[in-house]
Amino acid sequence: MLALKIPPLVIFLVVAVIMLALSGFHFEASGWSLVLSYAIWLLAAVIAVSAVLSFTQSKTTVNPHKPNKANVLVVSGVFQYSRNPMYLSLAMILVGGAFWLNTLWVVLPIVGFVVYLSYFQIKPEEAALTEKFGEDYQNYCDRVRRWL
Repeated sequence: MLALKIPPLVIFLVVAVIMLALSGFHFEASGWSLVLSYAIWLLAAVIAVSAVLSFTQSKTTVNPHKPNKANVLVVSGVFQYSRNPMYLSLAMILVGGAFWLNTLWVVLPIVGFVVYLSYFQIKPEEAALTEKFGEDYQNYCDRVRRWL
C-alpha cells in the first residue's frame, strides 16, 4: 500500500502555487532565464509524453496509486535513463518555473517536492514493483537511477 494518498499531480500543483507565492507573483524572466525556462519545459514535455507512450504501448497502468496493477516492467525508452521519468518531468517543470520566476527562494519547494515524492510515492512504488517483478526489477534498479 502506498504511503501517499495525494496524487503526485496535486502535490506538484501545490508546490507550483507555493513557488508563485514566494516570488510575490512576479514573473521576472527575461533573456537567458526565459529561454532556459522554455527549453527545460520542452524537454520535460518530451520526457513525460515519451514515458506515457511507453506505458500505453506496453498496455500497463500509468496510475501512480496502483503499481501492483502493472503487468509489464517497462525498461526501454526514457526508462533506460530514469526509473521515474514522469516524476522527473514534473520536477523539471518546477525547475523551469524557477528560472521563469527568477528568484532563488523558489528552489526550496522544489527540493521539498523531490524529497516528499521520493519518500511517500517512489519508495512505496519500488516496494510494490519489487514484490511483483522480483529480481528483474532489482536488476533494473541496479542499472538505472531513481531520478536521473
